[in-house]
Amino acid sequence: MIELIGYIASALVAVSLLTSNVLRLRVLNLAGAAVFVVYAGITQAWPVLAVNLFVAAIDLWHIVVLRARKDIFKLMQVSNSDPLLANFLAYHARGIWQFFPDFDLAALKAPRCIFILRNLLPVGLFVYSEERPAIRIHLDYVAEDYRDLKSARYLFNRPQNPELFAGFTHFEAAGSSPRHADYLRRVGFAEEEGRKGFFRKSI
Repeated sequence: MIELIGYIASALVAVSLLTSNVLRLRVLNLAGAAVFVVYAGITQAWPVLAVNLFVAAIDLWHIVVLRARKDIFKLMQVSNSDPLLANFLAYHARGIWQFFPDFDLAALKAPRCIFILRNLLPVGLFVYSEERPAIRIHLDYVAEDYRDLKSARYLFNRPQNPELFAGFTHFEAAGSSPRHADYLRRVGFAEEEGRKGFFRKSI
C-alpha cells in the first residue's frame, strides 16, 4: 500500500509534465506533491516531505495567481482571404482535424470568421454561417494552451457582443466527436430532441 501511494504520486507528477495547459499542470503537480507528502510522512522520509511541502506551496501560489488574473477578451472579424486566417488554420490543422475532421473552409457557403483574442493573442477561431434564425457553427476551435473555457464563455455567454448576432435566436452545432459534444454541454448547449448529436443554445 505504501509503495502504491508512491507510485500514484510519481504518476501525478509525470502526467502534469505532459500537459501544456499551465493551470492544469499546476493542479496536477500540486496533487502529486500532496500525495508525496503523505508518502514521505508514512515512510518518515523527512527531506522528501520538506521538498514536496515547498513544491505544493509554490504550486498553490501559482494556482491562486492564475485564477485571479483578469484576461482581456475581444472578438475580431476577418475575411476569408486574410493571411492570418490561413496561417492559423495551417498551424492548428492537426488539432482542428481531431475535433472537426470534416471541416473545410473552402466548401462552406458564405462563412463568417471570427478570431477570439485573449490579451490580444488570437487563441481561438469561430467559423459560422447565418441561417436565420440560427447561427450554424462550423468550427469552434481554441489552441490547446487556452482550453479553460474562458474563451467559450466570453463568446457564448457574455452580453458585450450583441451586435454580432443581432436578429438571431440561437446557435446550432453538431457534436463532431464525443469530446466536442462534452464541451458543448459544458458551455450551455443542449442536445436537440429527436436529433442525436445536434446541439443548440439560445442567444
